[in-house]
Amino acid sequence: MSKRPAAALALAATLLGGCAPVTQRPPVDERALAEETRKQRELALQELLEDQARLFRVAWPILARGAPLCGERVRPALGARFASRADFAKEFREAAEKLLGVGEEPSVVQVAEGSPAQRAGLRARDVVVALDGRPAPRGEGAGRKLVEAIAKVAKEGRAPVLHVRRAGVESTVAIPAEPVCDYPVVLHPADAINAFADGRQVAVMRGMLRFARDDLELAVVIGHELAHNSMKHIEKQTGNVLLGTILDILAAARGVNTQGAFGNLAGLVFSKEFEAEADYVGLYFVARAGFDVSRAPNFWRRMAAASPGAIGRQGFAASHPSTPERFLGLEKTVEEIRAKQAAGRELAPEVRP
Repeated sequence: MSKRPAAALALAATLLGGCAPVTQRPPVDERALAEETRKQRELALQELLEDQARLFRVAWPILARGAPLCGERVRPALGARFASRADFAKEFREAAEKLLGVGEEPSVVQVAEGSPAQRAGLRARDVVVALDGRPAPRGEGAGRKLVEAIAKVAKEGRAPVLHVRRAGVESTVAIPAEPVCDYPVVLHPADAINAFADGRQVAVMRGMLRFARDDLELAVVIGHELAHNSMKHIEKQTGNVLLGTILDILAAARGVNTQGAFGNLAGLVFSKEFEAEADYVGLYFVARAGFDVSRAPNFWRRMAAASPGAIGRQGFAASHPSTPERFLGLEKTVEEIRAKQAAGRELAPEVRP
């Protein structure tokens, strides 16, 4: 190394040294670092569990009371969430054990109000020892496997019999399952103000839970996305794209490169109509669950105010148009629902003759 670069490095080191911290902090030992890591993991898991609990609490009555609007896409359920220690990532298992009391066997994490599980007396922290006389699933995925096993028993026309342990005392309870829409509502870890339906489930991002000020606003989001699924919008859009792609292929065979233009355009066909229908049917899902839908239009107005420049962008606000026609349509739907409620009529969307 030449003298000039070496001198420059020495000068830089001297200058940087003058900008370094000058105070001496108290030393932190390894035990304290481990304890702080434990606290942070416990706090992170606690906040996640609170979001999951809120989403389940709001979604359950929408899925249960909206079952008649989901046609053949229904499944039997008890209205309870289950999990074992192994259902959590290794670094969060200690926190899960402390916060939820979970162990190797699946435990009840949450019971929905008004659900078959609640009516049967099931409680959070109950340990499920066996189902229909067979040991309950253990290990990773135990909670999901138990739910699937319960649904299988219920589909056979029998009330699932759970052998549970509570505070060391064991008991057996038969719980008749209830039909719910077979579109699970799941929590998405992203912080964006967004939610989406994919034809199989409804995903609500954590950012949306923070944006939704109360359960009614969250219910409106769930109902809207559930309507996309129940009305087969994703399947219909996929079919439209396929037809457009066929036109692209035919054009390519004649030497014309459309760069997928027909497929892209076909995917947009009826997109506004699908959104309007999801607004309409979605409010019926919300009303059937017992929520007052009169404030629903204001939620969508607040969404529009939060993203005034969403036109042409990606995300929830961009795909849900904020037009006067939309808000007037929502208001008309609210009037229709309230009129049916006043007349004691069934809360079901009107179908074209």
